[in-house]
Order: sequence, then structure tokens, then C-alpha cells
Amino acid sequence: MKIALALSGGGARCLAQLGYIDTITTNFPIEIAMLSGSSGGAIAAAFLAMKKSPKEILEILQTFPFQKIKLNIFKGSLFNHLPLYEELQKLGCKDFKSLPIPLFVTLTGFDDGKSYYIKSGDLAKAMLASSALLPLFPPVSFENKLYIDGGLSDNLPLKPLHTFYKVAINVNPLHLDHFSHTLWGNFKRAGYILLNAHMQKELAHTYIEIEGVEKFGILDRKNFAKIYALGEAQAQKDLRMWEEICLKNC
Repeated sequence: MKIALALSGGGARCLAQLGYIDTITTNFPIEIAMLSGSSGGAIAAAFLAMKKSPKEILEILQTFPFQKIKLNIFKGSLFNHLPLYEELQKLGCKDFKSLPIPLFVTLTGFDDGKSYYIKSGDLAKAMLASSALLPLFPPVSFENKLYIDGGLSDNLPLKPLHTFYKVAINVNPLHLDHFSHTLWGNFKRAGYILLNAHMQKELAHTYIEIEGVEKFGILDRKNFAKIYALGEAQAQKDLRMWEEICLKNC
């Protein structure tokens, strides 16, 4: 069964998407034939498009030199993530045309706020642009235009997926009762509302939310394995659903 897979943004929480994918592709004859992603989901999708397994991607990210991110506080953002460009290129993130699986990376225009679904050009630069969440990271120039985090305009990019059985995985479930009425709680609530505001879940044949990921922050590098395991656990709960989906579509 061939699927087109849309992965939401969510920083470190996107590791849960990989755990989910690992479980369903291990248990069922599912082939990822097209991908799209925003922000952290774009990074996960890019490595999947290179035909790396979810466990391989987990290992890559666990050893990735995130410490090369620099402070940028007096230049418009808290950090500068552009030093990661060469590291991504070393891992094979060079050009879209080299990918075995078609990929769309979502960017948000810095000047117009519109969604752009990139499918060609410099892959590493597109990944960084899609992850440029202001004010954490600065806008990124891609093909002579400035872009910021794709999740700000379309955090679950189903629009560019034009064929196959469409599956969407969201790691920002909107359960507003989970947030306290404190300054930080209200800040997190606003963020989750923003990330879910432009989603078109109805475009997916199957829409997945991974429970429990809201306990982890988008920059939580210490708990990659735990977040990955949450995805595996959610997929285990959904095995019967996937059995029925495969029976109907395989």
C-alpha cells in the first residue's frame, strides 16, 4: 500500500512521528511514496525521502552537533542555526533531485506570510528555512527570498500531496484543558492554537495525533528516545485501525 505522508512541525516532538512510522511499516506492507513536512517535520521527512529508516534517523539526530547553533541575541533572534547547514550537507541533504522519494518542504514567506511548498533546489537550505521559528532562529534566504518556519502558515502540509492514500501525523494535539492558566501555560496554549489554526485535516484519508508529546518541549534534546517511544506506543494502539486500512487499500 502506497501512502503520501504529511508531517507536522513540532521540533523534538517530531521524533514521535518516526516511532509511529517505524511501527506501522514494520507490521504492514506500507510504502511511503510521497512526503511533505513543516519545520521539524520537514527534517524528518527529508531523511525519510532519502530512504533512511526511522531508527537510522533517530540515531542521526541523537548524535547531530546541535551545539554548533550560535547565540544571535543582538542580531534579531535568540540563536543562529545556519552553522548547521554544512552538517546537513555532510549527511546527504544536498539537492531535492537526488531524493528517491518526492518531497515537499513548507516555507513561510517572511514578507508576505504565504505558504510555499518547495520541491527543488538546495535541500539543506530549505530544511533550515522551514525550521526558522522566530524569534528563536532568523529568517533564511532561499533562492533570493527570505523565509521563516513553515509551521507558521501550514503546519500540516497536505495541500501539495496530490496522489496516493494521504496520511497526516500531528504532534501538536490541541487539547486546551491540558494548559494551566498561568503566564507560561497561556503562552503554550497560544502556540498550540497557532500551530493548529491552518490545518486542513479533512484532506487526509487518515489523520493521526500522538498523545503525550505535549509533555516535551520543541528543543528537548535529552529525551529523543522517549519521544520516539511515544510514537511507537500510539501506533501499537492503532494497529487494528491500520489492519482495516490495509485490507481495504492493499
